[in-house]
Amino acid sequence: MTHNKVILIGGAPGAGKTTLGQALAVKLGVTSLTIDDLVTAVIAVTTRESHPGIHALRKGPHTDYFTNSSVNELIADATLRHEGSWPMVRQLIQKYTKQKRGIVIDGWHMRPEWVADLQLENVWAGWLVIDPDVLEARERKNEAWLEGSADPERMFTNFMGRSLWYNSLIEEQAKALQMNILYQDGTKSVEELCQLVLANLE
Repeated sequence: MTHNKVILIGGAPGAGKTTLGQALAVKLGVTSLTIDDLVTAVIAVTTRESHPGIHALRKGPHTDYFTNSSVNELIADATLRHEGSWPMVRQLIQKYTKQKRGIVIDGWHMRPEWVADLQLENVWAGWLVIDPDVLEARERKNEAWLEGSADPERMFTNFMGRSLWYNSLIEEQAKALQMNILYQDGTKSVEELCQLVLANLE
């Protein structure tokens, strides 16, 4: 089956939104797009001066950045990145909605309040909220990412602090707006999450 809805999957880094988005796209017979890839492409053709928000996280090696930046600084930079990215994501959503073409877009550059403000009937948004302990356990396995840090534990703590901030933010906003929340307590498979979404699309 092929759907013409624009499906948005938001979630913290490591929550599984891209895996879910790709699986949904296959089942629905539509394109899958990860906003991270869109941002990477934009960074290649812009500068810090022309698009400071888009480049907000580009402050040297990731090991130094996450080790030496406070959680509040990381949150501030993420907010700048999200605000800088949202106009192009919004334009993409509006384009596919107007053309009535189905697509699954995933990324953490979206917020429930922003999506709700679009007031588009042909958009379905699901917010993947993950249990903090499950997210931490997942990220602990990514040991290679921490290599080169002068203080790997501090780097990990800072990174997790930012991720959990966003995880809480989308849950709070989605609840307030009565939007779809997909809870991942560590027991749900990708297939089970897909079925939850599909059931809501009918």
